Amino acid sequence: MTLCKTLPVLTLAALGLAIAAPAHAAPAPPAIAKLARAALPAVVDVESIDPMKAKPGSGAASKPGDGGFHKTATDKADSHSLIVPPRAEQALGTGFFISPDGYIVTNHHVIAGASEIKVTLHDGRIFTAKLVGADKKADLAVLKIDTGKPDPYLTFGDSGKLELGDWVVAIGNPFGLGFSVSAGVVSALHRDIGSGPFDNFIQTDAAINRGNSGGPMLDAAGHVVGVDSAIYSPSGGSVGIGFAIPSSMVKPVALALIAHGSMTRGWAGLRVEHLSADMQHAWHLKTTDGVVVGGVVAHGPSAGKLAPADVITRVNGNPIDTVHAFKVALAEIPVGQTAQLRYRHDGDVHDATITIAVPPKPAAPGAKPKPAPATTAPKPDMISALGIGVMTHPGAQGVIVVSVDKNGAAAHAGLQADTLIEAVGPDFVTSPKALNDKLARKHAVALLVDGPDGTSWISVPLDHEATTH
Repeated sequence: MTLCKTLPVLTLAALGLAIAAPAHAAPAPPAIAKLARAALPAVVDVESIDPMKAKPGSGAASKPGDGGFHKTATDKADSHSLIVPPRAEQALGTGFFISPDGYIVTNHHVIAGASEIKVTLHDGRIFTAKLVGADKKADLAVLKIDTGKPDPYLTFGDSGKLELGDWVVAIGNPFGLGFSVSAGVVSALHRDIGSGPFDNFIQTDAAINRGNSGGPMLDAAGHVVGVDSAIYSPSGGSVGIGFAIPSSMVKPVALALIAHGSMTRGWAGLRVEHLSADMQHAWHLKTTDGVVVGGVVAHGPSAGKLAPADVITRVNGNPIDTVHAFKVALAEIPVGQTAQLRYRHDGDVHDATITIAVPPKPAAPGAKPKPAPATTAPKPDMISALGIGVMTHPGAQGVIVVSVDKNGAAAHAGLQADTLIEAVGPDFVTSPKALNDKLARKHAVALLVDGPDGTSWISVPLDHEATTH
C-alpha cells in the first residue's frame, strides 16, 4: 500500500556535532543468505484478478492505497466487429504458508474484490486459491491451496520482543519481478499511520516496494514478526520507510479466520477515556500514560472488577499510554481468552483478570424497542449553577442533560440537551447529586461530555446565584 501522505522531514545540516563512540559494538547482521534459503520455499506470489469497472477503452489507474502491483490487459480485438469483454485488472502481491496443509497469509488489500486468486510457488507451480476469510480492519486475509503434499511453512515469532535497531528481513515480489530479499533494521514501533482502527505498525528501513504487500518480515531467528503491508513513498518506490503488521496481531487473526472464516473482536465491557492533565494532577500521577475507565457495563466482563476512575496502565504486561493502544491490545486477544489488566486506584496498583467476551449484538435496523410499562415520568433534577435539568443515565455512565436554560451558564458554554456529562474535572459523576456536589465552591469547571460531536471537554464558568425554573 503506497501511502501518499506527507510526513515531516528533518534535514540535518553540517552542525559539527561530536558523536561519542558507542559503549558496545553494534550487533552484527544475521546470516541473511541462510535465512533466505530457509524461508523462500514458504513464500508465494499472489495474483488476484478483479474485473474492472471502467468502460472498455478507458485507461486503468492503480487504486490508491493498494500495495499490489497492477497490470492492465490490453484490448486486442477489433471493437467494430466484436463485443469486447470487460478488461481485468491484475494485482500482484505476496503471501506465505503458515501451516503444512496449505494455509497462506497475505494482505486483505491484495485480494480485495478478486474474482479469482492464483498462487505461484517458489518452484514455479501455480494453483488456484480459495479465500478462507479476510479481516479488512486488520488488512489481513487467509488463502488455502492443496498441493497434494505437506508445504514448507514459516512460524510466528514474538513481535513484542522487538527493539529499535533489531535486524529484520523482508521477502516479497516487488513490482511483480519475482521473489526478492531485503534487509534492514526496526526503525520504530507502534506506528499509527491512519490506515485502520488497529494500526500498530513496525517501521523498517528494509526495502519494501509495491508487490511486497503480504510478504513476511523475519527476525534474526527466521521467525515471522510482521507482514509487510505499507510504505511511505512520494515516488512509488522504497525510500526506506516501510511498515509491517506485527505478528501479535497477525497470528490471532489468522487463526480466527481459519477456524471461523471471520474475525470477531473481543469485548471487555469498558468505556475508556484519555487521561487528562487535570486527572494526572488530581490523582498525583507521574505521567498521563494509561487510560481512565469512564464506565463499566453491568454484567459485562469487567463488572465488579473495575470501576470508573480506575487508570489502566498495562494489558497482558504491555504498557498502555493511549486509548488507541488499549483498543489495539484488546484486538489482539481472541474471544474466550483472559486479559490481565494492571490499574491504579486511589494511588495503589492492582491487577484484574477478565475474560474477553463476544460483544453484544446491536439492535436490528428498524427494530422497535419493547414498550416499557406505563409509569409516571421522573422529574429531572435542577442544577442551578449550570442552568440545566439532569437525570441519571440508565447505565450509570453519567448524567443526561434533559433541559437547558437559555440564559444559564451551560447554555452560554454551548452545552445542549441530550448530552451526557461524564466527569467534572478528574472526578466521574453518576448521579445528579454527585454532579451538584462537585460544583460546590467552584467558580468554573471543566466538564467531560459526550454529545453529538463525540467526547470532549468544555469549560463552564458557574453561576451560583442563578435560580433555574
